[in-house]
Amino acid sequence: MSGWLEHLVFGILATVSVLSSFLVVTRKNPIYSALFLVVMFAMVAGIFMLLDATFLGFMQLLVYAGAIMVLYLFVIMLINPRDETLPDEGGTSEKAFAAGVSLLVFALLTFGISNSDLVTEMTTPGGIPALAEVPATHGAIEAFGYELFSKHLLVFEVASILILVGIIGAVHIAMKQRPASADEDDSNEERLVTDV
Repeated sequence: MSGWLEHLVFGILATVSVLSSFLVVTRKNPIYSALFLVVMFAMVAGIFMLLDATFLGFMQLLVYAGAIMVLYLFVIMLINPRDETLPDEGGTSEKAFAAGVSLLVFALLTFGISNSDLVTEMTTPGGIPALAEVPATHGAIEAFGYELFSKHLLVFEVASILILVGIIGAVHIAMKQRPASADEDDSNEERLVTDV
């Protein structure tokens, strides 16, 4: 892929990724948020593939856009939120406060990055350091699996426990909020009649 075409594809993927991320946190309906999250995962997978990390790109699609999102949608459907049960959106003051905090964080990040010594060295002519030689096993499944299950095993297990806790919590909330069915009402009425 030529340089200008690669930059164009990256720009499209990055723009759609940022827009879909924004739509994830601004939608009132959680179903729409989950669908926009799938779009964002797909765009990130495309960025991985542009970086020649094909394995990570496919894992992004299979694990996150596939398995994890199925779990999220399962939990959302289990809770079954209706429009009337969703919390009201914040007023003007809450939205202004959120926008102010977001701008402050963006300004702090911009200031920190622009004043970084490493960024200053890399932006000066001839200041880009020589890249280390990429090992032959870079991007291979064996190297990725060894890195994940040896150096990052604790983080991997903690993430799986957090997902499990979230699902158990959603099931518990759904069971507490489930209304009594018609069969249960009929059986309760029959018990009252027999007790009388």
